[in-house]
Amino acid sequence: MSVTIYVDGQPAGHFAQYLDVLGQLGPIPDESECSFEIWTGQPQNRATPRSVWLNPPTEAVRANWLRDGGAIITARIVPGGIEDRLLQGSTVVKVRSSADAPVDTPVLAAFLSHDFPLVDALMLARTYRGVGWPNDLADYPVPVGKPASDMPFAPFHRNAGLYAVVPTSEWVNRLAEAGVPVLQLRDKHSHDAQRAIEIRKAIDAVGGSDTLLFINDDWQLAIEHGAYGVHLGQEDIETADLSAIQRAGLRLGISTHGIYEMLRAHACKPSYMALGAIFATATKDMPTAPQGLRRLQHYVRLMSPHYPLVAIGGIDLSRISCIWATGVDCAAVLRAIVDALDYRKATADLLATMPKVICTSGAA
Repeated sequence: MSVTIYVDGQPAGHFAQYLDVLGQLGPIPDESECSFEIWTGQPQNRATPRSVWLNPPTEAVRANWLRDGGAIITARIVPGGIEDRLLQGSTVVKVRSSADAPVDTPVLAAFLSHDFPLVDALMLARTYRGVGWPNDLADYPVPVGKPASDMPFAPFHRNAGLYAVVPTSEWVNRLAEAGVPVLQLRDKHSHDAQRAIEIRKAIDAVGGSDTLLFINDDWQLAIEHGAYGVHLGQEDIETADLSAIQRAGLRLGISTHGIYEMLRAHACKPSYMALGAIFATATKDMPTAPQGLRRLQHYVRLMSPHYPLVAIGGIDLSRISCIWATGVDCAAVLRAIVDALDYRKATADLLATMPKVICTSGAA
């Protein structure tokens, strides 16, 4: 554990409220590597990528602070509460809550100590009510100006079990025959015409089986060829026609990498949420550090009452039982099967770990 949080130049541990909040949240995780400076007045040091200034006084000093790599959080009163605005690099995040005052600095420091990214620490600090980890979704701020859906997407099964992400229709065919309950075709290399062929083959491969097939990213082709569902990343929900996906009756899964992205996904009312990366993975570049089992447990308590949840990222046979123990509905794997010397045995071993529960339709 390596945690150094300073508030206005003093260690956060000098503030009684910071210690009180940590007492509610539980000990800082051993793997925490957080280092951050929070300033409520004029900073004594230059900005770094690990410093944030709350409510700087003028646009000029804000511009200089951002130029030097620091982050800014501002708060303004809006009808019904407060709008927080986080500026960090080229990123601008706006969220609204029913709060009646700027964010409480020691509370923000406590969540940063638990190694949450700044945007997630802000969301959690706004939601904290002095009684431990905030697990009531209704208390959380609402993202402003982000994609949203008026109606929930078609439901996806609760407790669906093993979820394999595969690169080709041939793999879809193999794993449907092996009885994997949920598959996702993630074809990142083919050109458009070839992807259309692959999607059609994959859909045909699961025909007549109980396997449910999601198509990664290619929502237009998924609609055209009648897929069961589509899986989108955070960037994709900005450009995809969510209404068209919904009208076609497809299920929608959305990737998330923390609290703020979960709330963005929640606004879209998907069929399921994917939570990751739980462990380090070489499959793709991740925007955040691994979430770990402890955070996954918090996310399950927060989101499981509302959505089926898929844990993803670095999951293999040695780790999958710990994933099931958190209460997620699906554990997603890729390399644990695709890179296995004997994929049939690897698949059978992973299927054997699934909790013995009866699948039911989950409401989004």
